[in-house]
Amino acid sequence: MAKIFYIRYRKRTDTVFVLFVALLGLATVACIIFGGRNTESVYSEQPPAIKGIATDDSVYAVTVAVDSGNTDDIRLVLEACDGYGITVTCFMDVAWMTANKGYVNEISENHIVGMLVSGDFSNTSRADVMTYMAVMNDKFMSLTGEFPKYVRYDGEDAGCLSSVLTAYGQYYISAETVLSDTAVQIRNGSITEIHPSGQETLFALAKTVATAVSNSLEPISLADMLYPADSEVNANGYQYE
Repeated sequence: MAKIFYIRYRKRTDTVFVLFVALLGLATVACIIFGGRNTESVYSEQPPAIKGIATDDSVYAVTVAVDSGNTDDIRLVLEACDGYGITVTCFMDVAWMTANKGYVNEISENHIVGMLVSGDFSNTSRADVMTYMAVMNDKFMSLTGEFPKYVRYDGEDAGCLSSVLTAYGQYYISAETVLSDTAVQIRNGSITEIHPSGQETLFALAKTVATAVSNSLEPISLADMLYPADSEVNANGYQYE
């Protein structure tokens, strides 16, 4: 988001006034040069989470938030996705992975394991966020044998997390759709998120996949969908080349 700077003064001097006019002129020239480009996407220091890709290809990807203590719900959803030929990216936090290491290995046989991060980073310095993610990445590595390629944030304020992940060459993934008892339509290039919560999730998944099939949309993995991690992300969270 573009920052607005306010000039605070007790007495306006001619020098300050001239400086203000000069800055205003530069801003006007910049607007002309950029020709209406979205300044938020150009100047933002914090890239938005990736919701999908800007493409005409009829594809979509599915992710699962593994934040439930009921592994049966998770297993049912993944088995359903297997039946639909969908390779899922499962996001898990390190604590859950540590407590369910055997199941994590089972999931990784057919699907992709990503990292789920939570917490409030609003008042956390970039250096501290980088240190935190370095520790989390190492823990993830010790559990899976590889560093997480995809990271999803589930908290109040991500702070500078997105730019830190970009610096580490990791993908910061958001959710375009949350499946519940009411299924929603999947769009081209979108990333869908599932929260396993019993049979109603399976019904919603079935309805959503059926709608996608009727619209000639094909499920593919995040690895096949996303552009390189350093690709541009527009203000709507869509990657483009």
